[in-house]
Amino acid sequence: MDIKITPNLIHDISENWEDPRKGEETQEMIEAIVAELKRDYRDYQRRHYNMSDEEAAHWEGLISDVTNRDFWDKIDHLLQFRFEY
Repeated sequence: MDIKITPNLIHDISENWEDPRKGEETQEMIEAIVAELKRDYRDYQRRHYNMSDEEAAHWEGLISDVTNRDFWDKIDHLLQFRFEY
């Protein structure tokens, strides 16, 4: 199944992280996201063999962040955030 990260999906992940009924499905989705990010990272490494420390930190940080509920809560908050400029 091909799933795209959307504001609705982000909200669902944030809301269902610890839900007794939906938490297991949410964790399975997180595992799938991590697996895909790791695959993308390996592909990126193959194409950019002189990868900088900053690029490596970006990928490793992103992979780590998606396993943390705070990450999803923050993104959900920002997606709902409105301000005047």
